[in-house]
Amino acid sequence: MRFPWTLSAWLTRNAGRFDVLDITTGDCWPWARLSRPGAKRRHALVTRSHGLEHVVTEQLRTDARAGAANLSWKYPLYHGGFRLWEVGQSLRLSDRVVLLNPLDRDYASGHLGVPAEHICLIPHGLPEPFRALPPPELLAEGPLRLAFVGSWIQRKGREDVVAVARALLEQHVAFSLSILGTGTGEAEVLAAFPAAARERIRVVPRYRHAELPTLLREHEVLLFPSHAEGYGMSLIEAMACGLAPIATPVGVAPEVVREGESGRLLPIGDVPGFTAAVRAYAEDRQRLLEVRRAAQTAVQGMTWRDVALRTLRLYESALQAR
Repeated sequence: MRFPWTLSAWLTRNAGRFDVLDITTGDCWPWARLSRPGAKRRHALVTRSHGLEHVVTEQLRTDARAGAANLSWKYPLYHGGFRLWEVGQSLRLSDRVVLLNPLDRDYASGHLGVPAEHICLIPHGLPEPFRALPPPELLAEGPLRLAFVGSWIQRKGREDVVAVARALLEQHVAFSLSILGTGTGEAEVLAAFPAAARERIRVVPRYRHAELPTLLREHEVLLFPSHAEGYGMSLIEAMACGLAPIATPVGVAPEVVREGESGRLLPIGDVPGFTAAVRAYAEDRQRLLEVRRAAQTAVQGMTWRDVALRTLRLYESALQAR
């Protein structure tokens, strides 16, 4: 809670050194409310969100009401309360707002009073190790090779992954599942699954980022059942590795996953839908290969150079408007 005030004091002394100040949401509102002391007469204030807290909070509260998430009594005091007010202040007091996905844009404009013309969508780029990877090939016969990439927490769809695995077992669908980057020990992750499924599951709690293409090699389908995302970088990276995503429409997913072409988009918590999609891919591996290739193609144009150029154009337009 002290940081915005500490930053505001620093900006009062140093803002005059900069033409553009690009500051994360929630961190500059005291300085902006004080009419930006110390800033150049011609400058621009840009606020950048890496995932709008209001959208995440609404989904968390929806999950809590459904009994799928437990929120601490402290949550409404800061992260689910005062922090949301701070973010709203920062968004409204800035000259331009950078967001990562259309859902955040629509929420900021429709619920937080941010002028639509002040909002710019600039997604992330694809990291270099994931560019120009070889196109996916038809794998040898065997179980369908699934992957889940992300922290082993409720918001990432942890319980949905377990439920899908259980349903696949009951329907006698042959599969293997790699769970990567859990941040949680293997024993704890495996304990969440039925005993009959554990021999099919590999858990990698941590890995170096550049290792992910190697870890995803020989995999075919990404399970992305997240309940809320600011962006969803693991989705982009897995698609670049040639995995067909079965995803919820959160973060960047609606922008890159074309239903039935480069993957599947299903409602949050739709375990039967995820299970049916996995089963359909398992029964038609040639069709799955077409989807995998389409998924890889869909994300290849997302470069950090393009992100940089779009950001520079945003800075220039904001300065001209001021």
